[in-house]
Amino acid sequence: MMRNSFLVLIGLFAAAMILFAGYGFSRSALAQMQSASSTAPLPSPTPSEDDLLRQQINEKQQLIQQLEGEAQRYRDSIAQTSSQAKTLKSQLAAVDSQIKSLQYSISITQTKLEQTNLKIEDLNGTIQSAEDSIANNQTYLTGLLQTLRESDDQNGLISFLKTDKLSDAFSQLAYLDNLQQTVMEKTAFLKTLKENMQNNLDQAVKSKQQYDSLKQQLVAQKAISNEQQQEKTTLLANTKNQEQAYQKMLNDTIAKQKQIQDEIENIESRLRKTANYTGIPPKGSKIFIIPVGESRITQGYGPVPRSSETRKFYAFHNGIDYASRQGMGAPLYAAADGVVNAVGDNGKYAYGKWITINHENGLITLYSHLSYIKVKVGQRVKQGDVIGYLGATGLVTGPHVHFTVYLADKFSTTSRWYGLLPVGASVDPNDYL
Repeated sequence: MMRNSFLVLIGLFAAAMILFAGYGFSRSALAQMQSASSTAPLPSPTPSEDDLLRQQINEKQQLIQQLEGEAQRYRDSIAQTSSQAKTLKSQLAAVDSQIKSLQYSISITQTKLEQTNLKIEDLNGTIQSAEDSIANNQTYLTGLLQTLRESDDQNGLISFLKTDKLSDAFSQLAYLDNLQQTVMEKTAFLKTLKENMQNNLDQAVKSKQQYDSLKQQLVAQKAISNEQQQEKTTLLANTKNQEQAYQKMLNDTIAKQKQIQDEIENIESRLRKTANYTGIPPKGSKIFIIPVGESRITQGYGPVPRSSETRKFYAFHNGIDYASRQGMGAPLYAAADGVVNAVGDNGKYAYGKWITINHENGLITLYSHLSYIKVKVGQRVKQGDVIGYLGATGLVTGPHVHFTVYLADKFSTTSRWYGLLPVGASVDPNDYL
């Protein structure tokens, strides 16, 4: 019996030595770790503050949706009466509708700015909370690892022998196993915290960029609105609010527009006949994006049907016209990377306000009828950069962007009495969209 008991005790000693070899904790060290692990330094933001902030964000979103719905009614009315106004009254009504639509757009942009600012505030709070939590967890793990290093210096068998009861010794061993699992879990949690914080930091950068873009858009929309107001004032001054005077001015403008379009069509027809289409990107390469969001095609590329309202101005349409649900003032985007090589303003003739971008691949893109130009000649742009805002300048029947793709070696600009005129040999934009 004595021999068997002795063998059991020796077996327990051996097991204890194997287990403690990995840990080597003294009773004082265990007490320190139990005390450290009993606290969970994971502070969280005050729920009421977070809830209030997110409630404000949701309220702004509801207001944006309401304003967009109301603005759309005005944009629809503009689209329904988009043909060139035949009377002074209808022209003034069209301008008033554009102004009203722009006022809604300004309110929407201002609300989006306020919402984005709240989102940035929310993200900053989340990031600060994550930073605090990471710091506390790092402190906790650092202390734990320091305790482990100190305990490793002690003899595991001596620690085991100092234990008053064998049951206490095995309880300590079980606790050490649990503590090791806790260390692993805390390490994984700390990694997740850091990954989440990085995601929030990335989102904060994007939100700041969005905020800056909205600020620029608001400046442009206010400038466009002021210009529309000035157009109305000028129209009333030139016609003295007399229908007869308006009709004379309208007929004179239409006659000049026809002359200009005839010249453009004759020049570009000759350029297309002599164009060399080798050395440009292959058809179907999809190198361009549509230059405006929420778009719809109002006129395609190529010969104009005889039944079309625009046939009286030109027989061949050298680009694609895109309208947008966002209406006048919608952001216009660079179709691809490139350098702005020309900008111009033809007033109420030809292309109105326009931009061209050389994509350095044998192709140049034209964006015309703009209400506001954001870029300058020589400026390098990336695909998707905002270059201007949709408008109704030049020869138009409603707000849209006219998008043309030219062969670079056949493109040029020439001065005319109404401004700088872009001409060239065009290709179908659909080949690259």
